[in-house]
Amino acid sequence: MKTVLLGLFAFLPSLLFAQTYKVTPDDLARRQSYLLMRDGSTVRGQILRQDSILISVRKRNGNMSFVEADQVIRVVGDAAAVPKPAFGSENTILPYQVFVMRDGARVEGTFVRRDSTMITVRKRNGQLTYFEPELLLRTDTLSMETVGELTGMSPNRFAPWLLTGNTAHNAEKGRFYYRNTWLSRHELQYGITRFWSVGATFITPIPYLATAENYYGSGLYSWNMPRLYTQLSAGVGPLFRAGVNASFTANQLIGSSKTGGQFTLQGLLSFGSSQNNVTLGYSIAVPKFKYVLYPAWPSFSSSMPPQPVSVSVANQQLLSFGVIKKVSPKLTVVSDNSVSLGKQYRYYSYADGRARVSLALRFDRKRHAFDAGAYMLIYEKPFLWEGDKKARLFPYIGYNLIIGKD
Repeated sequence: MKTVLLGLFAFLPSLLFAQTYKVTPDDLARRQSYLLMRDGSTVRGQILRQDSILISVRKRNGNMSFVEADQVIRVVGDAAAVPKPAFGSENTILPYQVFVMRDGARVEGTFVRRDSTMITVRKRNGQLTYFEPELLLRTDTLSMETVGELTGMSPNRFAPWLLTGNTAHNAEKGRFYYRNTWLSRHELQYGITRFWSVGATFITPIPYLATAENYYGSGLYSWNMPRLYTQLSAGVGPLFRAGVNASFTANQLIGSSKTGGQFTLQGLLSFGSSQNNVTLGYSIAVPKFKYVLYPAWPSFSSSMPPQPVSVSVANQQLLSFGVIKKVSPKLTVVSDNSVSLGKQYRYYSYADGRARVSLALRFDRKRHAFDAGAYMLIYEKPFLWEGDKKARLFPYIGYNLIIGKD
């Protein structure tokens, strides 16, 4: 038994050594090396020496960085050999975190390890820093503006928005977001906190576009009267977010009468990061108006025609499904789809398509983005004025902007 224990203890040092990277003479001879770390980051500089625990690296700016040898996967001398993470992955979009201390101090870096007495973080300059767990108040992610500067890419900064709908991601705190569709539909959203935002949508019909089929016939604008909304959302784990959106749409003009407005409550679930996610939604709309029903009256009847009656519009329910996918440094694919549940209250109207399907490309820039794609309305019954079509296709053009200084 003693022999077994002695052999085991003799083997442990070699096992630990096998898990620790050993600097080679070639690594020491290079003026610049790339140290690939286990957390996905890369430390660049000249390797000076290695002791039993740390590797000393001189950065290009002359500062020294000390890297734990057991956190190094390998060392390469060519930048082309450094693996590039997929666009939109967490290592690309969120390479650093902000560790906020109880005294207000902030440390930007990547998490390395935590034990019962200490948290280890590698700062942005490559140096390691240590602090007690009880000193940490919270952990935040860097703003999309800072991420863009660090990665050389243009992240999708409009994660709260699909094309016409919302995701469970909130607007950044203290920022105004603006969206314009077809020069006529305007939307503003403001992030009050990290979890709460408010917004408004309104229409400014342009004379020429107001009569164009792509504008009025699409159903996106003709029934979209001024709307106010508020949204609460919170993260549940690193890649799951839940939210609730409540809105009120002002009076709408239907025929010769005005409605009493409409309240809508929507639940949202987003799976994934702000750059790559799938959003599921369920909405229930409570219209506060009635429509006039004219009973059938035989033409040969000699009696007086039956009087029209007012019928209350039933609550409307909607399922939605949206996708945001970052496919290149400056390009995002966005899809926004929905289907109406239950009985519709009219035979046909521009806004009453049974389902809506859309797909667009979002051209991301530093503070704004352009959307270009296609939008389809699918009807339960044939479209009456176009040869009994059950589906109609329209172009989609949008523009997104962040207002104010970063």
